[in-house]
Amino acid sequence: MGALAFAVPAGAATVVQHDGAEKRLVQRINHVRENHGLEPLRVVTRLTHAATRHSNSMANAGYFRHELRHNGKWKSFGTWIRWYWPGPGYTSWGAGENLAWGAPGLGVRKTVSLWMHSPGHRANLLSKDWNRIGVSIAHVTNPVGYYKDFSEATITTADFGHRAK
Repeated sequence: MGALAFAVPAGAATVVQHDGAEKRLVQRINHVRENHGLEPLRVVTRLTHAATRHSNSMANAGYFRHELRHNGKWKSFGTWIRWYWPGPGYTSWGAGENLAWGAPGLGVRKTVSLWMHSPGHRANLLSKDWNRIGVSIAHVTNPVGYYKDFSEATITTADFGHRAK
């Protein structure tokens, strides 16, 4: 899949998805998990859509936090993730999220290294509870808000999950 650009007014932020890097990010996460004796995570559409929604929202609105800006209000992670995960019919489920950003860019190896050196992020990467994942890497030019001091920024979201019927 190629890059996907979103139409925005002239002079506004331009956001492009890095689909190829997203696949490499999952591979890198699974490599780290394998090195720690853990099962690989399986990419699922629902978590990928959640991660993409969050990365694009942060890139377009210029914020960096686990909450999601929706209709002018902040929605907690526990609230907005339910729009995507686990889906209908599940009796038990859980979700977690890792975020990272860098300017002008942030590579896959660096992202995973940063997460492995942060206790909370490391716990998500190495959790035996997670068996599914969705990731998104959004690159924004002419950013606003939190990233406005940079000409470009890259924002990465990894949403982790498990579910049972």
